[in-house]
Amino acid sequence: MKRVLTASVVALIAATGAASAMTNATGANVALIQKFAPEADLSTLSDATIVHLLNTINDDGDDSFVQTQSHVRSILKNG
Repeated sequence: MKRVLTASVVALIAATGAASAMTNATGANVALIQKFAPEADLSTLSDATIVHLLNTINDDGDDSFVQTQSHVRSILKNG
């Protein structure tokens, strides 16, 4: 279910992202992602990847901090 929602969000961002000059790499979003992966260089990430990371972090599941951190690092490693 998470993957379907994530894919939908990514598709929506991709469809509307070209028309928008805004980026998802805001200071608050970067700070939140770096809370889970402080060593990460987020400057080269696409908006879709940032959205994917934020969805993973903000998921209402029962994941612990360590589990969420593992998911975030996996996304960063695998693109």
